[in-house]
Amino acid sequence: MNSDDKTLLAIVDEFKRGGWVMGVLGALGMLARLILTNEKFILFIWIRKGIAGGIVGVLMYLSLYGLDMSPMYKSVLCSMSGSFAPEIFESLRLQIVKKLKL
Repeated sequence: MNSDDKTLLAIVDEFKRGGWVMGVLGALGMLARLILTNEKFILFIWIRKGIAGGIVGVLMYLSLYGLDMSPMYKSVLCSMSGSFAPEIFESLRLQIVKKLKL
């Protein structure tokens, strides 16, 4: 095994121990945002947006993994990024659809 493999395994082990919480925080951030809006959403939309928040929360966790930062700040960044996840995914989706139509 080279050193990159060991680093990746260390990140995976750390994620198993507690990093998954960041994905949950991202999804909860999105859920809180949905609850606070006046828009009417069906359950499927809530689930889809919650999953998007979780995915972005996990990506944020992986990007912040090696930084020397307070866990509280990391949690806030993960939950805030999760709350903005639908706009990120919708923007990407629209750009892809726009390029495919050209």
